[in-house]
Amino acid sequence: MKKIIAKPVGMFELFYDLVFVYAISRITAMIHHPVNGSIPLITFLQFLLVVIVVMQILLYQVIYFNRYSKNKIGDLSGLVLNMFVAVYLANNINTEWRITFHYFNIAMAVMIATLFCQYLFAQVDKNNDKKVFLIILGLEFFLIVVGLLVGYPAGIYFCIAGYIIGFILPLFLKEMFKAERVNFPHLVERVSLIVIIAFGEAIVNLATYFNNKTPLVYVALLFLSLVLMFASYVILSDKLINHHQISKGFVLMYSHIAIVVSILLMTVSLLYLQIKNVNRSFLFFLIIGSLGLYYFSLSINQIYNKNKCKFAIRDFLVLIITFSLGIVYLWFVIRSELGIAICLLIWNLTFFLIFLMKSKNSLN
Repeated sequence: MKKIIAKPVGMFELFYDLVFVYAISRITAMIHHPVNGSIPLITFLQFLLVVIVVMQILLYQVIYFNRYSKNKIGDLSGLVLNMFVAVYLANNINTEWRITFHYFNIAMAVMIATLFCQYLFAQVDKNNDKKVFLIILGLEFFLIVVGLLVGYPAGIYFCIAGYIIGFILPLFLKEMFKAERVNFPHLVERVSLIVIIAFGEAIVNLATYFNNKTPLVYVALLFLSLVLMFASYVILSDKLINHHQISKGFVLMYSHIAIVVSILLMTVSLLYLQIKNVNRSFLFFLIIGSLGLYYFSLSINQIYNKNKCKFAIRDFLVLIITFSLGIVYLWFVIRSELGIAICLLIWNLTFFLIFLMKSKNSLN
């Protein structure tokens, strides 16, 4: 099979990602402060919706540049316009939808319309699949506009329906997409940059612990835990995945949305450690939910691994046993901040060593 040549990530694509550094910070702020010791369900659902909306916009732009863009002035102009609107969108990310309903959804409508035009005017051969993207984006745009015309509060349901359709409809139409159009190494690099942004947000928030009141050992344990989580991802992305394959990349893209959610939840978990009135049972489930989602999302990407690095049933059993033992340990130390920090370090170190040992197969 002919080796796939990686499409280079353009400087403007990297520039575009900078906007989402700010957007991610605004999303995390939605659940920064616990209410009665936990995150209210409605706030958590709003958080998930905003992550899906923001990640959806980012991924549709990534897909366009991956499949169709020639880096011409029209492509770059659309990218810059969406950057401008994305800042406006990020500024209206909060839980006060009554106030920001019109601002947020108008920004989304503009960004989706820009993406629609990019796909519409993309110059490709007749045997193309861009019409599928046009159908999805067109339907999403229509529902958002209807929602804006109806107004708050009824209109929000039309907008949410549009976002959900834009998120899940590609799964139902996946047979219509052409795998040979995807430059897989470029796609892997682009989604990896999203993960780096999320971990950057985690490090920035952890900086609140760097003060003369917090023991340095405690801070070091939390910092190393994040480093080990990231190191496990690096092994997956750089060592285990076969970059030169023909694939539509659906699992890769959707799993990375889950990875971003898990990193943001872990970020909040670390912040909650220093808040005395946080419900410890809630914190326990928040931590295991974050880590469980993170390592599950990493593990399912094994379908893209090199043949020698694919996970066997034994590997999954080791991961499950490791996770289960970590849950038991965490339950016994959940009321101790230092105990939690030690637990997280051991937990993440064990997962890292499992992924590291698996990567050794790529050298054989």
